[in-house]
Amino acid sequence: MKMINKIGAKRPEAPLSTLHSPNFNRINKRLENELDFDFRLDKQRINTVEEFEEKILAPYNEGKRIYFRGERKDDLSRPLLPTIFRNKEFLFETANRVNLVNAQFLYSFYSRYGKYVELYNDIIGEVDNNKLYSFLAFSQHYFGVSPLIDFSKSPYSALSFALKDREKYDEDILLYTLEIKNDSDYTSSIDVANEWIENYSVLVFRQSAKPDFEYFREAFEDYKTVAQTAKDKKNNLLDMNTPSAKLIDVPTNDLMRYQQGVFLLLDDFSLMGKSYLTKKIRDEFSIQKWIINKDICPKLLEMLLDNNPYYAFKYITNLNLIAEDMKKKAPR
Repeated sequence: MKMINKIGAKRPEAPLSTLHSPNFNRINKRLENELDFDFRLDKQRINTVEEFEEKILAPYNEGKRIYFRGERKDDLSRPLLPTIFRNKEFLFETANRVNLVNAQFLYSFYSRYGKYVELYNDIIGEVDNNKLYSFLAFSQHYFGVSPLIDFSKSPYSALSFALKDREKYDEDILLYTLEIKNDSDYTSSIDVANEWIENYSVLVFRQSAKPDFEYFREAFEDYKTVAQTAKDKKNNLLDMNTPSAKLIDVPTNDLMRYQQGVFLLLDDFSLMGKSYLTKKIRDEFSIQKWIINKDICPKLLEMLLDNNPYYAFKYITNLNLIAEDMKKKAPR
């Protein structure tokens, strides 16, 4: 009878004090650090123009080496992801579930768009399979698809992309700031940039509308085959989904120079969905997400147009408009 009572008895619940113990909090923070996928651990709010000036403009005006990226809203469906991975179906011409995106793949991918490559060859110069950086930088700005992520040395340029000269703001906007921890993850050399691209390696899993057992079985078989030729030889699932990052400060076209642009390159990982674990990037760079209150956006736009009118969004991607406007405003 006693045995029956023991078996049927409820296990005592853990006291609330256990859930708030220092040891539990340490474990919880460690898990959050390992499993963060949208830089939420480094998220802060800006609610006033004064806070924006203090937290964003003051460090910039002091000459600190900070890089900026603006987004029109903080949205989980728009992670910090290269444009080439936003619609992964374009990366698959066969029935494979997994593809290796490397320099050779990138060259073949753009070759599908023959007229575009011809345009580049005629105007800029021959696309070199072993020196792809300049072509990828051009493609990011003029073709809209590349493995590169735009950042800027100017908070005003980044702010322009976030504000987009709108009259009304229904949602808070987002600004990323990035600081370098180790100079080995940064380059201003086109030769180093080309070398990083030449060694680029990302394993991309195809998006499945209805993932089932058969999908995962086939995906795993494809992964084993493709991984043999990939740089990514990681066995740990968390490591596989965690990219390393490099910052490339080599302007090669007019728009990049005008926007004071640099590129973030995410490398050496497996992309299974549209997001990834951020731990290694946060180990290599200090990345902060600033959620900026929508109520101060009109004032920020006014400040931008007063101080840096050439960074109005209507100009930011169109150098011809800037020249035309300045010609009109020139004294006669």
